[in-house]
Formats: sequence, structure tokens, C-alpha cells
Amino acid sequence: MPQFITISPQDTLQLMEEHPEISILDIRPQVDFKREHIPGAENLDYDGHHFQEKAENLDKSKKYIIYCKSGVRGEYFMGKMRESGFLGAYNILGGFVAWKVSKLPLVND
Repeated sequence: MPQFITISPQDTLQLMEEHPEISILDIRPQVDFKREHIPGAENLDYDGHHFQEKAENLDKSKKYIIYCKSGVRGEYFMGKMRESGFLGAYNILGGFVAWKVSKLPLVND
């Protein structure tokens, strides 16, 4: 059964550890992604060109962790994924800001 929920940064880290196959999508601008991001994340710039097209090319049979800066766009995108028939997605409560404040792992490029 498809599942679309918002979870805490700590629960997200646990989910990542228990299910390393889950894809992580950072939907912040590419410049922010390049500065720092969650380990294993792939950038899909929400404001970038062809965002909808890129989103439609994602594998709908996989589950995703998604995050933006504060969680608002992630929540919206998660709703779009539900409407488009994705298997499931988890939005990080508070987005990247909450992840960073929680002092969870980061990658700095």
C-alpha cells in the first residue's frame, strides 16, 4: 500500500540506515545542493528548468525521501508524487534546515 508521510529528521536517518535502497531527492536549488546536502542525495532542482519532466522520469515503483529547505515544497511535491502514482515518499519535517540543526550527517562539496 502506498505511503506518503512527513517524518522527523531522526526518523529519516533511521529509515536511510534500515533501507539503503530508498532514493533521496534534494529539491533545493543546485547551488544549495552543491554547498552541502544529505549523504546519498540526488539533486532535482524544484525551481530548475524541466522539473516536471524530470519528476515524471523518476521510477514510480521506488520509494523516495524528499526534502527542500524548510519542508513546505517537499510536502507539496510529495502530494504531486501521490497524484502521479508513485509507490511512496517520505518528506523530511522541517526540510534541510531541521536536518542540519539536528546535526545529522552532511556532505560538503
